[in-house]
Amino acid sequence: MSISIISGAAGTGKTTLINTIERSSVLTMPEASRQVIIDEQKYGREGMPWKNVERFSELVFQRTLDHLREYSEAIFCDRSIIDTIAYLRFQEKPVPDYLTLFPFHRYYKKEVFFALPWEEIYTKDPQRPESFSYQQQLSPVLEKTYLDYGFEIVYLPFTSVQSRLDFVLNKVCLPTKIK
Repeated sequence: MSISIISGAAGTGKTTLINTIERSSVLTMPEASRQVIIDEQKYGREGMPWKNVERFSELVFQRTLDHLREYSEAIFCDRSIIDTIAYLRFQEKPVPDYLTLFPFHRYYKKEVFFALPWEEIYTKDPQRPESFSYQQQLSPVLEKTYLDYGFEIVYLPFTSVQSRLDFVLNKVCLPTKIK
């Protein structure tokens, strides 16, 4: 299994792109972090990156392991375990060995599709309460973390969702859906 990662700070259009890819009948793996945040908020717990990033990271790691098993045929995923490491680094927290020693290249393709902060599309929501400025500060940490772990960055263009879809599918040699 080798999954193409779509990453970047929150609010950069990753999930919209993943959802569009999925509607194009391409298998995807859902984002673990948003699911963790929703669950933590529902039960009044602290496992969110802006409250307890260590708990959040552990929960995201476990959920991602489950997803890697459950969605073993997926071609794309929304974020990866590398993002979890970047969140810890961003908040200057120690990164546990179970994250640093994970066999990333066994599961993920070397090229990462990366969405840069894009103010025109950024919106806050209950699972994304941080400011756009916060996302601008987080983005270079995400980029550097991917590079530190041997990944190559492919930047997503600032363009329509359909153009981003075509760009990504062409890069991984999948035919684009007839428009």
